[in-house]
Order: sequence, then structure tokens, then C-alpha cells
Amino acid sequence: MNRIFHLLTVFIFILNTSVFGIGTQFLSIPSTALELAVGINPVLDGGSFSNPASLILDKPNPDLFFSHGSWLAGVTGSTIRFSRGFTYGTGGFQIRYAGLNDLEFRTSTPTDNPLAEFGAYGVSFGGFYNRILGNTRYGLALQAVSFQIYNESSKGYAVDFGLARTFGKNFTFGASLLNMGSMSLLSNKSSRLPLRVLGGVCYRFFQKDWGNKIFLSAENSSLVSGMIFRIGNEFSWKQLVIQTGSQFSQEVTTVSGGFGFRLGIYRFQYGVQVGSQNLGISQMLDISVTLP
Repeated sequence: MNRIFHLLTVFIFILNTSVFGIGTQFLSIPSTALELAVGINPVLDGGSFSNPASLILDKPNPDLFFSHGSWLAGVTGSTIRFSRGFTYGTGGFQIRYAGLNDLEFRTSTPTDNPLAEFGAYGVSFGGFYNRILGNTRYGLALQAVSFQIYNESSKGYAVDFGLARTFGKNFTFGASLLNMGSMSLLSNKSSRLPLRVLGGVCYRFFQKDWGNKIFLSAENSSLVSGMIFRIGNEFSWKQLVIQTGSQFSQEVTTVSGGFGFRLGIYRFQYGVQVGSQNLGISQMLDISVTLP
């Protein structure tokens, strides 16, 4: 019974954000533990999915990245990305998944057993490339998008553009335009991609063994009323980093945090977020491996 109550709560929340089932809204939720911990920002290092121009590699070696976690009541998500450096830039491919299982189909007549059990999911797969021209890094990403709920599905494509520029040694600005594209009809109804415009800045300062980064960002989404504002902080000491963040919009306020560390060729990051919508605690874990 509690499971059914939580699912109804999730569906009410999803419908209030103009999404049908998992829908295309999975393209707007954090894809990594770092995004969850400090807040989505187009200037995050380590390959932010909110900006195809963000810095991914600090070395020319290939990098394999995996992220998994939970978002809201029962929704799980995973991300896989492979990236490598080229002569004139950085490129690779990435896969994102978000799903909700154990859904039950019932009529208005009470019964002991559901008429059917099903799941809802969204998947995107594509490639990305970015390079530096002058003092600015430009990025492009193209992905195929698909989502399904019960026996209905929709497919389409999305294109992302972004740029990032560093001023001096301490200040970075980034901007991105995400999810330009189209989707096929879902149950004879039009499916909309969440068109997003993001802008963000980062101010950093470092000493011998420690450093600190302050993040500010603003987002406008076609599926959310009003602006979304985020503020975050990342403190680093040797191989350890600690993050905090907050997000503000007309309907939801969240607080978040996390930590990460490096062990040789391995990097680990954990993020957690709690929101005013009372739909549970979001948690994610990132693992990244620098390949030979």
C-alpha cells in the first residue's frame, strides 16, 4: 500500500511538471553525483552533462566513467561515458538511463491483483565533441532519445551546444543550450523535449595544499515555471573534495552535498540531495577510471 501511495505521489509530481510518465524530463535531472552534490552548472569540471563544452580530461589518456543512483521515490538512473583526447579536441560517447519499475495497472474497481505490472523508462545514447578555439572551448552533442510507459513509446533526437571560457586563473564562465530536437507522438499526443538554457560561473582560489571553488548558475527550462537558481561550493584538500549546494525555484527548494577522492587512476564521487517536494532522498555514486 505504501508503494502505491509513493507511486501516486510521483505521478502527481510528474504531471505537475508537464511530463507523462518518466518522459523526457529524465534529460533534466542530474546525471552525475557531482551535479547532484554541487548543483547543475555548465562550468563543472569532469564532464558536466549540462554543457558539452565542459572540461572532461586533464590528461590525454582515455577515461571511462560510470554513475548510478536513485532520484525521487523509486526512480533509478545510470550513466556511462567513454571519452578520449584527440589532436584538436576531446570526444566520446555516453548513455543515460532512468527507470521506474513495479508499476501496477488497475481500474476503478478494487481487486486483489493488478491487471498488469509494467515499468517506465527513458534512454538516451549519443556522442559529443569539444575543442578550444582561441580562448574559448566549444562543444556539440547529438543523442537519440527514447522513453516508454506501459505499451506506449516515443523516440526522437536532441542536440546540445555549449561554450566555456576561463578569464585569468580564477574565473570561468559557461553557457549551454540543451535538448533542441523533436520526439514522435506518444499515444497520439505530442511529446516535448525540455529545452534548457543555462549560464554559470565559477570562481576558484588555491593555496599549496587546498583550494576552493564557488559556483553560481541560472537555468530556464520549457517544462518549469520561472527560473531555477543554484549555488554551490567545493573545497579540496590534497586528494579529497567536499561539496555543498542549494537550488531555488518557484515550486521546489533543495539542499545537497557530497564528497570525492582520488586513488591512483580511480576517482570516486558521492552526492546526496533532499528537496521540499518530500519525494525521498536522491543519491548517486560516480566511479571514473583513467585508462592507459
